[in-house]
Amino acid sequence: MKNATTPIREASAGEARRFLLDRLGLAGDYWSAAEAEARAVALGMWQMDSIRVSGLRNQELAWAARSATPPQGFYDLLYGQGALVETHYPVFATRRDWLPTLSLAIADPAIRRKPLGRRIRRVMDEVEAHIRANGPTGPGAFTSRRVVGGFNTVKETTRALELLWSQRRLVIAGRDRNFQRLFDLAERRTPELARHAVPARVDYERFLILSALSVLKLATAEQLAQRVHHHYGPWRPGGGIKHWRAAVARALEAGFAEAVRVPDLPEAPLYWHLPEDAAGWARTGRRTDGSAAVRLAPPLDHLLYSRARFSELFGVDFKFEAYTPKRHRKFYFALPILADGAMAGQLDAKLDGKRWRIRGLELAGPVDLDALRAAVHRLAGIAGAEAVSVPARVEKRLKDALKGKIG
Repeated sequence: MKNATTPIREASAGEARRFLLDRLGLAGDYWSAAEAEARAVALGMWQMDSIRVSGLRNQELAWAARSATPPQGFYDLLYGQGALVETHYPVFATRRDWLPTLSLAIADPAIRRKPLGRRIRRVMDEVEAHIRANGPTGPGAFTSRRVVGGFNTVKETTRALELLWSQRRLVIAGRDRNFQRLFDLAERRTPELARHAVPARVDYERFLILSALSVLKLATAEQLAQRVHHHYGPWRPGGGIKHWRAAVARALEAGFAEAVRVPDLPEAPLYWHLPEDAAGWARTGRRTDGSAAVRLAPPLDHLLYSRARFSELFGVDFKFEAYTPKRHRKFYFALPILADGAMAGQLDAKLDGKRWRIRGLELAGPVDLDALRAAVHRLAGIAGAEAVSVPARVEKRLKDALKGKIG
């Protein structure tokens, strides 16, 4: 923490929101091709999902909300250049220089509790040999008996792939046309994994706290502890939220982050950010004009990695409803509408052929309709649509503003 004589910065909730959006790449101009790689890597981790009802998957929507280049640029960074590397449980694209240390948290603890049987070790060796000879391979390339694993049962070879990945012998090197994972040898794709020494516990915990705040950009101590808990893995022994609360408190006391108080929120919470992000405060008063004035973010965006923070700063309890029974949900894959540093509403859309059909729209605050139309048509065009349609139940002024051909 700063010296006791140094005043703590104060910011309004609106300034804190705009700071956060700036640091997350959701304000200002869209990224150019020249800056996209550095900006994407600086976000640390990108949550991935296979749902593409709107014509774009979560990670593609997150890229489109930030970058002027097509979403393929994200996959080039991930599977081509290797600046990001895909992990899973949960599924993230993670900056490559974090992978050796972060992946220590992913290994299945069951492997350490119970030695692997001779049969599964043989299958693992066979699968690894196949990949060595044939290159990136997915589960569909193998035929084998089914065993207990995953949500129910999986093929024995799929279980072998998972175990090889958790042992860091394989990495995810791509996706097939059905978005199934393709595995390759770690020694070919990420040789640094084999050379990486396990850090001392104190260094490992410091890394987890630093990486968590690098991802969140702005967080209270509790929100940061929850994210560190997520990075470590709630299922792993030796952690627990009480442990991480104490570790975060020690790190903040040691002064690795800068504080800002938000007095116009209940209980005037203290938020924290890394020193290198302080430049974002200079842009909190700027407004965005033109096509980037409104952004449509995905429901699993970086902005929503802490739902508690989003609720506190934006005054909205956002819920990802894709797995909620239909009769209990309002939207399926709702996209938050961001305008002028606030959440202006939600939009749910489906790509039907060449038509981007808005299935649900709810505005919660003021938004310029021309800017909203620009954002909707831009995203629909990226998804491959040629026109936008709006259901009859939507208010006429909104319907008239949004419907029509793209271009």
